[in-house]
Amino acid sequence: MSAATSESVNFSELMESSPSFGQDEIRRMLGAAIGAGAVEFRRAVEQAAVSGNPTIKVRAGIGQYFLGQHQRAIDALAGCEEGIGRFYRALALSTLRRHEEAAEEFRAAAKAGFNAAECKLREAGEVRMSGDLDKAEQLIRSTGSEGARLAEYSYQMGAVLFDRGDTFGAIEYFERAVDMDPHHVRALFALALENSLHGNDDEAIKLYERCLSKPPYYIGALLNLGLLYEDSENYACAQYCFEKVLQHDPGNERARLYLKDIEATSNMYYDEETLKAQ
Repeated sequence: MSAATSESVNFSELMESSPSFGQDEIRRMLGAAIGAGAVEFRRAVEQAAVSGNPTIKVRAGIGQYFLGQHQRAIDALAGCEEGIGRFYRALALSTLRRHEEAAEEFRAAAKAGFNAAECKLREAGEVRMSGDLDKAEQLIRSTGSEGARLAEYSYQMGAVLFDRGDTFGAIEYFERAVDMDPHHVRALFALALENSLHGNDDEAIKLYERCLSKPPYYIGALLNLGLLYEDSENYACAQYCFEKVLQHDPGNERARLYLKDIEATSNMYYDEETLKAQ
């Protein structure tokens, strides 16, 4: 996978002694939590998780969400009074497909002071994934001009259109979301999937790689990217993707099966090369 550069961040200091811990600090932290920084990030989160300080515990819970430890994040952020903690607890619930609980938590996050338009748009997403497209659209539009300025608005409108079968309309909204926020993971994923379905594998690979440029690492993106790498005979990168899935989800049978295929393919090429050498 393509390499990325990152700034140096003292994760432990940011988690445990920084006077503020908002979206700007989280963006800085995630920008550095790649490559060698990923190990330091995990260590800082694990250290903060055992703290008895409620403020540090909230930061640890947010860190656990980005490490893919969703149930631990939900437990750590339970009863949190800070809007940012409620927001990330909602994201963890959503990842585990507990959509009704997630919608309720997004509402609580807004009441606790987190960005109201963002929370309403995220709530709309949970309503949509529960099957009520009309109510989801009503919630999206209720955010008005404040919501329309956010990439999340375009993504959620695109998702509603996609679920209604309007693929072309959906793609326009997903592209608009990525124009507004080049790191909008779910919009990137949606565009990657569409490109892959239409045989545009090179573009799909680029989009999936952008999805995975920083945590959290989405299982679906890793699996799909691994399969595209395998199809293009980039077996080392495919193996990396499937191993990454198993790191976050040890029971993932699809990743385990795909990894066995990669290993079998590697052995086959080794045998062929040995035969040629003889």
